[in-house]
Amino acid sequence: DAVEMMNYGANLMREHVHPTTRIHYVIPSAGEAPNVVPEYARVWYYVRDTARAPVERYYDRLLKIAEGAALATNTEHKVTLLTGVHEMLLNRPLQEAMQENLERVGAPPFPAEFQEFARELQAFLEIEEKGLDTEIRPLKPQQEPPEGGSTDVAEVSWIAPTVSLNVTTAAAGIPWHSWATSASHGTEGSVRGAEIAAKVLALTGVDILLKPELLVAARTYFLDKTGGRAYVSPVPADQGPPLPEKRGGR
Repeated sequence: DAVEMMNYGANLMREHVHPTTRIHYVIPSAGEAPNVVPEYARVWYYVRDTARAPVERYYDRLLKIAEGAALATNTEHKVTLLTGVHEMLLNRPLQEAMQENLERVGAPPFPAEFQEFARELQAFLEIEEKGLDTEIRPLKPQQEPPEGGSTDVAEVSWIAPTVSLNVTTAAAGIPWHSWATSASHGTEGSVRGAEIAAKVLALTGVDILLKPELLVAARTYFLDKTGGRAYVSPVPADQGPPLPEKRGGR
């Protein structure tokens, strides 16, 4: 009852959050039989947004909903924060240096058979048969809206100047978390994409070592964006690792 009431409260909250906010949940545990009141139930939530601040705001509100559900159902509740991440903090000087190296190295050389395999996957999924993308796109003048997903690399980007890039390793347009992507990454073509990425990363690392002005520019940009504030992890310093709970002899 408490889990269902919390979920109901969370769903009512959806119309009061930013359009960029995402709230997901699953119920991993909720009893053993329909005619027995469960002694224990558990719900697992994700709260996501394009910036850390709204995530923290809505997470705090979910904590109040959980407390209210427990009070309303005369149950006890415990909250365990598994992890948390920031949004990526982009660094323009490092991006420009990496873009220059990407253009110097060039796109992955995909032979015709790899392109044909990619088009076969796209045809099966009934999407445009574009094969493997080999276009090197210019660096945009402004930051584009986030596309979704998260990475713990973002935490590093708030501690030190950070840069990354994307290189083609799978057929264009296919769902990323899918068998088609796994099939693409089982080919030699995906390795060629990774080799290009490694070369670009290595060249950018050399630039940082040999061009002090690049390092200074990257650090200055980083301090300007962070305002000189020290990084604070979303995970409490005293929190231990999440270990499986022992219930029902399992």
